[in-house]
Amino acid sequence: MNGDNNITVRQFLLMVILFTIGSSLLAIPSNAAVSMKQGAWIPIITGMGCNCLILLILMKTVHRYPKLTFVEINSLLLGKWVGTLVSLMWILTAFIGGVCPLVYYMGHFITTQIMTTTPDYIINIIFSALLVMGLLLGLQTMARAAEILFPVVAVLIAALIGFVSPKIQLEHFQPVWEAGVRPILKTTLDYVSFAGFPLVFFLSIYPSSVRTGTKASKTFVLGSLIGGMLLLLATAACIGVLGAETTARLFYPSYALAKRINIAEFITRIEVIVAAIWIITLFFETIIYFYASMKGLAQLLKLSDERALALPLGVLAAVLSMVVYHNSAYQQEWDERTWPFWVMTVGLFYPLLLLAVGAIRKKKIP
Repeated sequence: MNGDNNITVRQFLLMVILFTIGSSLLAIPSNAAVSMKQGAWIPIITGMGCNCLILLILMKTVHRYPKLTFVEINSLLLGKWVGTLVSLMWILTAFIGGVCPLVYYMGHFITTQIMTTTPDYIINIIFSALLVMGLLLGLQTMARAAEILFPVVAVLIAALIGFVSPKIQLEHFQPVWEAGVRPILKTTLDYVSFAGFPLVFFLSIYPSSVRTGTKASKTFVLGSLIGGMLLLLATAACIGVLGAETTARLFYPSYALAKRINIAEFITRIEVIVAAIWIITLFFETIIYFYASMKGLAQLLKLSDERALALPLGVLAAVLSMVVYHNSAYQQEWDERTWPFWVMTVGLFYPLLLLAVGAIRKKKIP
C-alpha cells in the first residue's frame, strides 16, 4: 500500500480501543452477569490476559511478512487454492459474522430503545450508507475521524461512571467467588469471542498499513488492554448499581444504568450518553470488519482499488442485516453457542496454522 495511505501509531491505537469497546459495551455486562452473577467483572480480567496471548500469536504470524496482509500471507504460505479457501472463510466471517450482525444490532438498539416507531430497515440502510461513505473516503480519513471522536467517547464514559458511582452498592459484589471455575471459563470465552479473536481482522491493516510497521506491536496490546479496562469499569458499574440479577435480565444493561442517573432532580434521563458511546464505537468496530472483508476480497479478485467494492457490499450488508437473525432469542443463542467457535477458527486456529507452516517452510517474500 502507498505510504501516503498509512495511518499513524496513535490512530491505530485509538481504532483498536474503539473496536474493543464496540458491541461489547452493551453485550458483555449482561452475558457475564448471567453466568457469573456478582462476579461478572472477573472473566473480563482473565479475558484481557487471554487477549494478550492471542495478540502475541497474531503478531508472530505477520511480523515475518510486514508488508503483506493476512490474505496475502495465506496465498504465500498455503498456496493458491488452499490459501484462497482460508481467505474466503476469513472474509465471510468478517462480513457475514461481523458487518451484517452489527448493522442489525444498530437497527435493533435504535428502534427498541430510542426511535420505537421507526422500522428497523430504515436505520440499517442509513447506517450502511454511513459505512460506505467512510470506506469511500479511505482508511486514513477514518483514522482521523477516530482521533476526533475518541475524546468524545472518553469524556462520555468518564461522565457515565462519575454520575452513577454514588449509587454503587458494595454488597452487590458479594460473595465474590460464588459461581465457580467453569462459569469463569465460559464467560471468558464469551468476552474473548467479542473482544479478542476478532482482533485478527486488524491484520488487514497491521502492520502493512501502519507507518511504523511491526514497531506498533506494543500499541496493539495497549489498545486492547485500555478497551478492556473501560469494559471492566462499565460492567462493574452495572453490577454495583443495578445488581447481578437485574443486569443479567436486561438486554442492554449499560443503557438502563444511565437511566438511574439523577443529580438534584436536574440532571436526569441522560441515557443518550450510553447511546452516543455505543453508536460511535459500534461504527468503528463495523468499519474494521467491513474494511477487512472489502480489502481481502479485492486482493483475491486482483482489484487495484478496494473501494470499488464498498457500495455493492454496503447494499448487501443492509439486505442481509434484515435476515441474519430471526429474532432476539435466536441472536442470543447464536452469539452464545455458534459465534465463539466460528470466530475462534479464524482468529486463533488459522493464525496458528500460518505460524506453523511459516516455521516449517521458511518461505520468503518473492
